[in-house]
Amino acid sequence: MRSLLRFSLAAFLVTILAIPARAASHDLPLDQVPAAVMKAVKVKFPTATVEEATKEEEDGVTIFELTIEVGEDDIVVSLKEDGTILEIEKEIEVKDLPPAITAAIKAKYSKADIESAEEATKGDVVTYEVTIETDETTRNLVLDKAGKILEDEEQMDDDDEDEVEFTSSFIVVESELASTGRNPFFILETGYQHYYEGTEDDKPVTLTITVLDETKKVGNVTTRIIEERETFDGKVIEISRNYFAICKRTNNVYYFGENVDIYKNGKVVSHDGSWLSGEGDAKYGLAMPGSPLLGARYCQELAPGKAMDRAEVTSLTDEIETPLGKFTNVLTITETTPLEPDLEEEKQYAIGIGLLQEGQLKLVRHGFVKK
Repeated sequence: MRSLLRFSLAAFLVTILAIPARAASHDLPLDQVPAAVMKAVKVKFPTATVEEATKEEEDGVTIFELTIEVGEDDIVVSLKEDGTILEIEKEIEVKDLPPAITAAIKAKYSKADIESAEEATKGDVVTYEVTIETDETTRNLVLDKAGKILEDEEQMDDDDEDEVEFTSSFIVVESELASTGRNPFFILETGYQHYYEGTEDDKPVTLTITVLDETKKVGNVTTRIIEERETFDGKVIEISRNYFAICKRTNNVYYFGENVDIYKNGKVVSHDGSWLSGEGDAKYGLAMPGSPLLGARYCQELAPGKAMDRAEVTSLTDEIETPLGKFTNVLTITETTPLEPDLEEEKQYAIGIGLLQEGQLKLVRHGFVKK
């Protein structure tokens, strides 16, 4: 499924309000913290003083967060119940940020002031969470050690936070997922195909989306592969293989990743945008619900630094003219991504068909193709 970061030309997307899998955290008396958790912290930080603790559930796993004091540093350590350290976070002085981080921020926001910084360590991976002030906004950035910006989001006032949240965790029973099925806006059946035509820079663009007679195991889930093949001026520029599964009970369709081939002069030159649920911090997202809800916001892709598309249902009753005729009760989805904060796209969908158009790209034909 082409991501916004690569200026997507087509995707099967809709949304639903889903129940977050993460419960609210609550304070925990220190004498109720498991011994294994306390021991792990003391081993890692022998001189630490444990100040406070919290406990929460995340995707069915109990997580403990201990705030400790080491010298003059306040550090937050997240652990599993068995003492496995998941993440270590500590505030650092802006002057102590690596030069690559400062340079990357100044390159993108030349007049920005860096207000605060935090170092986060997960295993061997270190990232930096930085808050900056620009002339217009306050922004929260996440960067890797080399200075690559992984996330870039505008910081909202407390009064606005509830209005901009996107559901990022979904409760899914794996035994209920299937590699074949359909709902009003998504047909996950072998041989079903959409063909689109449009123009870009006065050159012809085509996109062919086909549900293949192929599956891929992602974790414990058998997913169906959908191929997207895009051409520009008669030449293939991208082929992606996308992995979907549908819930037999709710008809919600979930998105588990993609393998992307970017072409130049007939040769693959990049796999930019490829990701797979379960690899690194990547997690599956919601691709399409059995029933879309007006105003719902959710994450389609959850692969930090690679694919972070989000969607909002902005209409259920649009009317549009297409090469296939006039459609009413059209679903409109507005897509954004924290990787490109200024980018926004709209896509329209019809019941029983799926994606009708996106910008200049319009559906020309659809249906089952012969093998």
